[in-house]
Parts: sequence; structure tokens; C-alpha cells
Amino acid sequence: MSKIVKINNTDLQVIEYQGQRVATLAQIDAVHARPEGTAGRNFREHKHRLVEGEDFLKVGADEFRRHLDPSHSKFASEDVVLMTEQGYLMLVKSFTDDLAWQVQRQLVTGYFRAQQIAAPPKTARIRGRTALEQVKLINFVGDAIKNVPGIRLGRLAAAKLKAFSEQTGLDFSDFRRALPALPLDQMVHLNPTQIGQRIEAQTGRAKVSGQAVNKVLLALGLQRKVEDGYVLTEAGTKYGEIHDYKAENDHSGLQIDWYESVVNVVRDNLPAETTKRKTSSSSAQSGPQGSAA
Repeated sequence: MSKIVKINNTDLQVIEYQGQRVATLAQIDAVHARPEGTAGRNFREHKHRLVEGEDFLKVGADEFRRHLDPSHSKFASEDVVLMTEQGYLMLVKSFTDDLAWQVQRQLVTGYFRAQQIAAPPKTARIRGRTALEQVKLINFVGDAIKNVPGIRLGRLAAAKLKAFSEQTGLDFSDFRRALPALPLDQMVHLNPTQIGQRIEAQTGRAKVSGQAVNKVLLALGLQRKVEDGYVLTEAGTKYGEIHDYKAENDHSGLQIDWYESVVNVVRDNLPAETTKRKTSSSSAQSGPQGSAA
């Protein structure tokens, strides 16, 4: 179905050629409410200033009739001039009335550039390389980071396959389906504060702070302290993964996301004074009540 765009209360047939939107000289006359042939006259007068292939394109009458604008086939008896956005703006420089300025804005944003706005951004590709070279480069980067503590090989493999597809245009979906499914417990990512809240909900204990959780994770050898926080140890990779983060105040660093499975490990290794705090508090409150009775 043909696409119509309304510019200055005129229905404009969308014409796309060689991946870009173009307009005929007759269309320019119509949307600017100019006498028929005005744009054509301007084109002939200033053709020496215009660059074919950049400002305008010429299409044979047969091609125009059959593929570009069948609804106006009766007008195409010779080569048709198609103006690009750049050529259109150069052509209508002499149109200086208020209506012309208004129409120019509508035509540029609502017609020529509407295609760019609607199209999703394309992933940048590695230029000047064959598909095989691109795959080798991505694979090299993946291999360079696979031994970083906290990296999950299954997720890394999926990321590499996605990059292969984006950079080469080849379909790797069958390979991605062959990867093992992500374990359910690894779908939930927790920070130390949330781990403490999980333990409170499970046991009814007093508040378990994130600081207390971090001490247990250190004692178990699942993480180690560094200058700006914590990083996973090799043993810790069973229970979490590490990634970069950037806060709203532009502070950045490394952050550990812990899996659900670490909650029971921390709970079973909390110090006694941490786990009994709520019980002691409850006993203290019940003593005076009993005396008063």
C-alpha cells in the first residue's frame, strides 16, 4: 500500500529511491502552492550549481512508472528528476515568504527525515574487515576476559554469538539455542543488604545488616576487599558475578551481584551474637511484664 504524508494540507506520495526519500519537482510545486512548473524552472536555472547523485537523481520514465509512483504514471514520459533533501533546500532558496519557511520545516522533518527517525539505530560494524576477521577479533576479546573472576562462561558465549551476528549479519540463532539454560537461582541478583533482608524473612531474626553479610562473605572466602569495595574470589564465582557500574553522581567501580543460592550459605554462617539479637531483645521485654503480673 502506498504511503501518504500530509504536508501543508497536501497529500504527498512518499517516494523512496536508493535508500532515501526524494521528491519530484511537481510535488515541490504542490506542497508550496506554486504554479505548475515553478520548481522545474528553478531547477533548470540552477542546475549548474547542483550535483547529480547528491542534490538530485534522474530516473528513467519506465522505472518511475513501474516502481516508484504508479499513481502518477501518466506524467512520466521522460526522465524524472528526484530531489534529495539537500537539493530540495537549495532549490527553494528563492521561496522566501512565510508559507515557504513553514513548508520547508514540515517537509524536512515530516517527510525527508521521518524515515531516519522511524528506523532503529544500526549497530556500528567493524569496518574494513572480512566476516572471518570480525569473528576472530570478537573471539579474541571474549577469550581475554573469560578468566576474570565472576564471568559466567554461558553468558559470555551468548554475548559473543550476539556480537558475531551484529557484526557479520550471519544468523547464529541455532548456536545460541544450544547453550545451557540459565539456572533459576542465577536469575535473581542480590546485594548484601537484600541478602540480609532475605535472612530476616526466612528466620524472623533481628535486622541483618549488609555490613554483617559482607563480613561473612569475607570469612568464607567468597569475596575479598579491595581499595574501592569488594571483588569475587574464585570460590565466590559459584555464588555471584561481578560487573562495572556507574552511579548517578558519576561514581563508578565494580559491583558483585549475588545469586539466591548464597542466602542459605550466609544464614548458616552468621555469628551467634548476630542471630540471637532479636531473641535477647524479646526476653528483656517480657521480664518486667512478668514481674508486674
